[in-house]
Amino acid sequence: MTKNIWAGLIALILVITCGVLEVVFISREYERLEDYCVEIISKCEDESLTLDEFNGFRERWVKLRETSEIFLPHIDVYEINLRFAEGQAYAEQGDFDNLHAQLAVIEELLDYVPHLMKPNFKHIV
Repeated sequence: MTKNIWAGLIALILVITCGVLEVVFISREYERLEDYCVEIISKCEDESLTLDEFNGFRERWVKLRETSEIFLPHIDVYEINLRFAEGQAYAEQGDFDNLHAQLAVIEELLDYVPHLMKPNFKHIV
């Protein structure tokens, strides 16, 4: 009986530790991508953003997205995908005004979405 209790406690500790590490790791990656988004927005405002730079930004998102889809609500991750797709069209057309609008939404979502991973009583209710 005592072995079962210890095994259960060890399993619980491992699950909680993995959950905390996951939240910390993914939140940090979102924060880095948000910082990079600010740089991209600055280039967009200067109208010096190239299609290659935007594509590099989008590739960084795709890598993060693959990890995020395991842990986050798909609708929120999907919304960021839609904004990147619209932004891609504007980047290809050189429409910096509309691209700036999409990037501003992406920045806000990159700030908001990681908050959904953190346990909160409001999320449960």
